[in-house]
Amino acid sequence: MWATMVVLGLACLPSTDGQQAQYLKPDGHDPLAPHQLVVVPRGGDALIALGGYDLDGDQLQAVVTALPSSSSGATLYQLSRVFSDYGYEPKQGKAVASVGEVATGSLNRVYYKRPTADVEPVGAWDVLEFTVSDLDPFGRVKSTSLPGKVTVVPPSGILVGSHFGRDSEGWQVVGNKAASHAVTYEASSRGQLNQYVYGSDDTINTDVTGGSDRSLWYFNAPAKFMGHHGIAYGGALEFLLSSFHGDFRPEKLNQGLDRSGLHLVEIHCAECNTNRGVTIAFPVSAATPFTGSTTSYSISLVESAGWIKDPKNTLLEWPAPTQCEFIEVLSSISSIRILGDFTSWYESVALDQVHLKNSRAQLPICAQQRPDASQCTCGSVNWKDTHNSYL
Repeated sequence: MWATMVVLGLACLPSTDGQQAQYLKPDGHDPLAPHQLVVVPRGGDALIALGGYDLDGDQLQAVVTALPSSSSGATLYQLSRVFSDYGYEPKQGKAVASVGEVATGSLNRVYYKRPTADVEPVGAWDVLEFTVSDLDPFGRVKSTSLPGKVTVVPPSGILVGSHFGRDSEGWQVVGNKAASHAVTYEASSRGQLNQYVYGSDDTINTDVTGGSDRSLWYFNAPAKFMGHHGIAYGGALEFLLSSFHGDFRPEKLNQGLDRSGLHLVEIHCAECNTNRGVTIAFPVSAATPFTGSTTSYSISLVESAGWIKDPKNTLLEWPAPTQCEFIEVLSSISSIRILGDFTSWYESVALDQVHLKNSRAQLPICAQQRPDASQCTCGSVNWKDTHNSYL
């Protein structure tokens, strides 16, 4: 249980920088189970507080609703009585054997333990889920939150990634002559590239006036990059690009198909904005220039890093997304595309070491009124925090 102090009608939470985030206190607010990010090394362990948030100051009870995956090898335990009450070893109590168990440890804590023989994945160890319920003075449940996610990652901070160690992992090329087709997989090494995929032009459709190729092609990410990755907010999208052939002189580069310019990355959410869809893009002009040589990209996943949003009107400039729009897209990703078609003529481009990465929870409470951030009040007068300061 996370305690909530009430002072003069304001609910206050302690923050990591020593300041307090204050919120106007409504009446009868349902509890929240905020998303968390926990870093655990190979063969390591962690105490996880299934912390809830409740503006009414009620006692909270946490329930585990999704356990470690069977392939992960990890086990989730209740705290031992001696550790829960006094902080003495051992931490480990009985295993949480099934979903629906109440966290019995003090502060709603549970104990996550990796196996001794462990292999670090290119991605998260596990994604657990939990709910919190607020209790009346007699210990009866008044209301229960929607599920919150606890994403457990290795020290690399990789939430989801592709290193192409065995195959192309489902990556495709989209946006050229064919609607889509598989990338070409290469099992060898070349400089910084070590087992990678590549694509090339199927067709050239040169704009007579501007000279740009109007049939741009992109690397399209597979299913594991889709869905809820809101906890990546504040982290980075990383990848390597290289080229085998093509003319990458400035005068031969594509300029883009509209006033927004060429996009290095596009992330689309079909369910965002009440199923109207939202696309955000990172312009080539805001990134390290790609000259055909192997180039490493690390694009910050915050709305102020240079991202722009499709206004769905060709007469308008692409504005910067709001914090709410950006987080909602990350929380319900439908597609991620990385540019391969940089020049106005033929080229082949390789892709390697793609990651969504983060090692510190930075998702604000104001974006978590619903788990998918479809209700968000960031920027309103009622929400002053910028970080998960309750954790």
